[in-house]
Amino acid sequence: MLTMTIHNYFKDDPNLNIICIHPGWIRTNPDNHEAPLDPYEHAETLRNLFETKRHDKEGPVFITYEGETYPW
Repeated sequence: MLTMTIHNYFKDDPNLNIICIHPGWIRTNPDNHEAPLDPYEHAETLRNLFETKRHDKEGPVFITYEGETYPW
């Protein structure tokens, strides 16, 4: 709800685009060694996604790390 509130507040600001990205299952500690995504390699994927979506005001607010719509 906070993401949607902030998104709606800044929707007319041409310099901001508020989105929420589900990062996927990332190996962030030794207990989840089965996770498919390495945090260091995946950081570049997320950075590229932010760059792609930063001016996309018409696209979905909630997306996956693959750029697909994530249901809210």
